Amino acid sequence: MKNQDHMLWSEFLGKRLLLVALSLGLLTHGIIVYFTLPQTYDAYVHMFFADHYSRFWFEPWEYRWYTGFLTISYPPLVHQLIALISKIFPLKIAFAIYAITIFEALILGVYRFTKMFYSKQTAGVAAILAVVLSSLVETLHVYGQVPTLTGLAFLLNALPFLYQYLKTSDWRYLIMALAFIAVTVSSHHVTAIFGMVFFIAPAMLMALVDGNPELGKKSLFGKFIPELLVLAWKKKKEILFFGFSTIFLAIALIFPYWYWSRTDPITQVSIPHGSRDNFLEETSSGLVFYIIPLLLIFALLPAISFLITKKKRHLGWAVSFFACLLLGSGGTTPLPKMLLGENAFNILTLDRFGFWASIIAIPYISHFLVSFIGGSIKNYWTGKYGETSHFLISGLSGFSYLLFIIYIFHLASFRPLQPKAVEIEPIINFLNRDDHMRWRYLTLGFGDQMAWLSSNTLAATIDGNYHSARRLPEMTSRAVERLENAKYLMEDGMASLNDFLTLAEKYQLKYVFSNDRYYDPLLFYSGWNRTIRLENGIMVWEKGNISTIQPIKPTELNPMLKKLWGILPVSTLIVAMGLTLVYLFYFKKTQNELIAEEEVSIYPKTIIHTSAWIPFILFSSFLIYQIYELLLIDEQKDPATTIYSHFNHLDFQRFEDAFQFFKPGPAYSLDQYLLEKSVSDGGLLPSFAKLDHLEIDTLKLEENSAKMRIHSTWRTSLGPREKEEEMNLEKIENKWFILPPQFELEIPEEQVITYTYTLFKKMGKRVVSSFPTVKDDRIKKPFAGFYQANLVQVGEELNLTGELINADNIPVTLALKAILTFENDSIASFFPQRKIHYNLAPKASTWFEIPLGLQALSGDAKIKSISLELETDISERGYIRGGELTYRVLSDGSQNTLFEASMKNPFTGEITIPGVLISEKDSLGRIVQVDLWTYPKSIRSGLEASFEIPFQKIASKSNVLNQIPIQLKINGQDRQLLENQPTSKESISFLPHCFLSQEIYLQ
Repeated sequence: MKNQDHMLWSEFLGKRLLLVALSLGLLTHGIIVYFTLPQTYDAYVHMFFADHYSRFWFEPWEYRWYTGFLTISYPPLVHQLIALISKIFPLKIAFAIYAITIFEALILGVYRFTKMFYSKQTAGVAAILAVVLSSLVETLHVYGQVPTLTGLAFLLNALPFLYQYLKTSDWRYLIMALAFIAVTVSSHHVTAIFGMVFFIAPAMLMALVDGNPELGKKSLFGKFIPELLVLAWKKKKEILFFGFSTIFLAIALIFPYWYWSRTDPITQVSIPHGSRDNFLEETSSGLVFYIIPLLLIFALLPAISFLITKKKRHLGWAVSFFACLLLGSGGTTPLPKMLLGENAFNILTLDRFGFWASIIAIPYISHFLVSFIGGSIKNYWTGKYGETSHFLISGLSGFSYLLFIIYIFHLASFRPLQPKAVEIEPIINFLNRDDHMRWRYLTLGFGDQMAWLSSNTLAATIDGNYHSARRLPEMTSRAVERLENAKYLMEDGMASLNDFLTLAEKYQLKYVFSNDRYYDPLLFYSGWNRTIRLENGIMVWEKGNISTIQPIKPTELNPMLKKLWGILPVSTLIVAMGLTLVYLFYFKKTQNELIAEEEVSIYPKTIIHTSAWIPFILFSSFLIYQIYELLLIDEQKDPATTIYSHFNHLDFQRFEDAFQFFKPGPAYSLDQYLLEKSVSDGGLLPSFAKLDHLEIDTLKLEENSAKMRIHSTWRTSLGPREKEEEMNLEKIENKWFILPPQFELEIPEEQVITYTYTLFKKMGKRVVSSFPTVKDDRIKKPFAGFYQANLVQVGEELNLTGELINADNIPVTLALKAILTFENDSIASFFPQRKIHYNLAPKASTWFEIPLGLQALSGDAKIKSISLELETDISERGYIRGGELTYRVLSDGSQNTLFEASMKNPFTGEITIPGVLISEKDSLGRIVQVDLWTYPKSIRSGLEASFEIPFQKIASKSNVLNQIPIQLKINGQDRQLLENQPTSKESISFLPHCFLSQEIYLQ
């Protein structure tokens, strides 16, 4: 009678705790999720997929990313459900509504999952724990991975039905289990696949052991395993039927996905992911992917280990738990790669294994908490140490964990995961007007907001945010997830971005929306022009002579598969919900509800003490360290740390913070520092660079003074740059300060600078009409001509060099390409990169070099002919080359020449990046090499800068090939070389090629 009363009280309390958990989940996550989702990694990606289904439910071809891909490459149910909700609510709100709904389903799943292990009271505590479990909070509010949560929610709800099916052989439980697994398959295939190993297999083992209580008493290495196999053989019909049914559902429900995987396999360079790092070396990766989601598990690991290994029924869960913990450790040890294999290791994101370990641990954590708060552990603790001690340790541990969870909610504030929010309406308006959607665009510096922009427009971008769908060779050949954040991907990222900016015509890429001026130099020297700054501060770059998007034939998919893809996944949810109602109102009332009888009343003293103190110690230590790192770290404890901290603030342009490291005094105020900085700084390094590496050498170190040499390496969009400087420091009251540098004032001779800019304006449409063009709008193509074109061999590499001129009276923008035809009739196109002036003033000329790479000069791959094609268009911008350039030879060797050049800035604004285009000619006056050299600092208005330019000559080892014909075409018409070529006796010549950040042309 007493045991029955206890069960009734436990059931009553368990259901009340479940209601409390559901209410807490709604009040916390329901309110916060809308505000955290813009900072998550994946939320906008899933919104983009949802937008696709909202627009094209039965058409899996999505043309807006990468030149097109099939959405069957990802299970559709989650995106389809968000799409349905978005028919009533805006897309962001629809995503938030779905996220909190599925989180409520997950809380319910955790409750039912825990009932397989312990009492309903413990299950109720588990439901409340799910609300604040760090791994679940991070998955929703940091990652935004709602498909993962959806798959897990329905998998956890399926496991109790599977458990009861194997115990009772009641086919109605089988139907319920398969119905929920079908939803899991349709939501997230990875959860379904690995769920078979880490969740379904342990649940089946637990059901077999619980079905034969005597089996659990056998010795593990004695009769347990043989008798378990015998028992499994007796249940072979149930096990095999469930297994084959699950496999059938996994294949049939998302068959188009498996068909896509088979017919269009992923063949790309593996993209690095922080979850595969060595967490001892990359501590930031370890924090996000291992410590934050698993800190509670590590804190209670003694208690979890004790409970999970106490009885044989938990054997499968123990194996899964420790295996997931190991696999989630990434590259910290070689074991995960050995277990998974190198291919799977480089494809999977390993943080999901740690996530699953935290889910498996929930019942055991909950059981310990119940015992500690109001069970045997509490009785032991209060009996030995008193009520006050128990209250304090419980309160302090709970409070520190609550602060830890609040930290996760605000993780994006402490460690920004995305750029600041970008207002997308001005970009959408730009794309909608003047037929701008007829070309592709690219975003830079948007973060995952690029997917949000795509969700709100039908315009196409060459980029994308779903790396499994990438098929463009310029992406798949490098470890580049997306072009938008190329600067963070080092050489691979910038090389891939450079390819797309150079091959803009190949992909009909005409517009770049830049939210990061880091890319400005690369855009300018790749032939892109600033066209307008939108109201939201985004700069629009445009490239001329780009053809409109050509129709691309979508990948064929059977019409029946398209219909099934749009019907079956949603049908699984409808069936599961319908069966759930039948179960609740009819079947559940006639069956004994799942209640596990296991109770653990005695814990070893070591487990009690360690599990009581470790949570408080870990959470408090974590929070204290974060506070110390954010607020209390001594950035001036020694000269090296002072310099590191100073450069760190400079790198992120926190100038007021950087000023605090200078020696305080009335002669050097913040205003003076900022004034001097505005005068002296500017150019490629200070304005368009990111600090990559810092080396500090001590030249002199005394008790209160030091002299340091700093060698810094900077990443720029034009390549790495290095700088060396010396700093003097002084120690004042145990803090080191940098002595302000001696400022060398440069003053222009003139007090007022005047310069007359000749600006041009193309009027555009002359008739108010919605048609793309009318007859009166057409303008003749500007006239240009070639002075020379040479095929140059240097070693094994070939280059196409030459010179051309704008022979018209208006500025032109150039689009130059070389089309190579080979003996086997194959064709390849090549484009100049930065070694050319893309915009020419009237009567101005430029040299050019097009790298052809390694090409065969014999056999089937031998070059048969070359067509050098030039397209011209009227240019309104970019044709101002730079300042007045003079140069002289300092030293001239057989292979190298050193020049001293001087450039004066006559303009009213600064020359942001002084640049020089250099050409080398052979003895016959043929151009054999063209190079671009840039100066790292700017030149202020009215001032002059001198710099040395080293140049490596190749004329002696180059060979101009005349046996391969070069056909010249200008605007589609055949042309010959101009006869009146410029005559110059200099073998090496210079042309100014400067970037002016002042928006002269936009005024």
